[in-house]
Amino acid sequence: MNVDSINTYLFSTRMPDTHINSLRKFFFSTFLLISLPSLSIAQLNEETCAKLKNFGKFYNNQEASSLQSAKLFLSYQHQVGSIDGTDSTGKNFNDNFEEVRRFWMGLSGKFGTYWKFKAVSQLSNDRHNYPSSSGGSYRQWGHETFRAANITFDAGEFWDIPSVDSIEIGYGRRTGRMADEWQRSSTMINCLERSSFSNKLWLYDKEKGNPMATWVKWKSGKNTFDAAVFSGTYDDYIGGWSDSKVYYASWLGDFSETSSYEMHEYWLSFYKQDGSLNEDQLAGGNDWALSFVNRIGDGPWALHSTVALGNNGEQTNANREGSFGGIVLMPMYWLKEDKIKLVGRYLYQESKQIEGLKLNSRYVPLADTRDSTIDLNSGRGDEHHGFYLGLNYYLCGENLKLISGIQHDDLSSNGTTQYRGWTAGTSFRIWF
Repeated sequence: MNVDSINTYLFSTRMPDTHINSLRKFFFSTFLLISLPSLSIAQLNEETCAKLKNFGKFYNNQEASSLQSAKLFLSYQHQVGSIDGTDSTGKNFNDNFEEVRRFWMGLSGKFGTYWKFKAVSQLSNDRHNYPSSSGGSYRQWGHETFRAANITFDAGEFWDIPSVDSIEIGYGRRTGRMADEWQRSSTMINCLERSSFSNKLWLYDKEKGNPMATWVKWKSGKNTFDAAVFSGTYDDYIGGWSDSKVYYASWLGDFSETSSYEMHEYWLSFYKQDGSLNEDQLAGGNDWALSFVNRIGDGPWALHSTVALGNNGEQTNANREGSFGGIVLMPMYWLKEDKIKLVGRYLYQESKQIEGLKLNSRYVPLADTRDSTIDLNSGRGDEHHGFYLGLNYYLCGENLKLISGIQHDDLSSNGTTQYRGWTAGTSFRIWF
């Protein structure tokens, strides 16, 4: 990546007339968000928001010898989106989407003084939002997979080790985080969707879920360490250890107390995968990845950044192998404290091979699936730029909010544009 390539991208980006609709929808959504304070629903007081946040807590008895606490979890996200773009042949296309983006339910709690459990089930099919070939409904309900299913042991409290603040030992399904955007759960992300680069680094299983792992996490002062072994074996429920293994380690340093910024954090993480093509693998078969995250913020503004590189590992297509790297910058600013946040994001990623990247957009692949005349090269290329601008309105903090955003993507392969276009969307999100 160099200055010339950025300038070429910026000054060559033109917006066809068909793309104006996306901008109109985004600005209309923005107008609604700014107007919301005048609506009665926006006048939710602190007591009402506290009730929402604590709504799932139905049992708490810290003196009990067996079950000390239990809490229901629910996350519901409804989303609409629109896409306008051109494919590798220069053909213009557009499509609109409406979906239950997420509907998750779960249960968590504490038992036996030192033990915690958590299980979250995905109850909607939110990854195949298009009519099936058999003519069935695209919206399906029922348990699809577990987003989390684990048990943890509070070893720090049990052993009372003076040199550490806490030690957690865990087993079960959990997230393998690498990029900044994956440090925040789906209920608390700042953008409408995570960037393609952050998703490429994520340790997802073959059904885009969270895998099995065993881990130990400990905190001492400003430092937090996480060491884990993940299993590539996929299962709708718990899964096993018969396929690839991923060895993961991370360090998080919080220097906020000694910094001139209110928030000042660094996060370094790495994984290496041991497996073969005939086994279930994580992260699309990535051989290894290394990422560095920096988060700074002061008053109303914050800047989160992710710089990472890795290797695609052995693939069925040699054009999808080789090294890759990229950067994501996310500046944010509170227009109205704790109510209205402006969010920007710039993404650049590249790969050595001509199909070493995949455009992990929410709606571009779905538009490609719906229309057989579109040629997007399966959303693959070797260079990708992306710009995002969004506006978030928080009615009850992260527990009840609206997120609107618009993004421009430019994906190329060997110097030829595979996709260029705009995506706009709005999402209603509530959880407790």
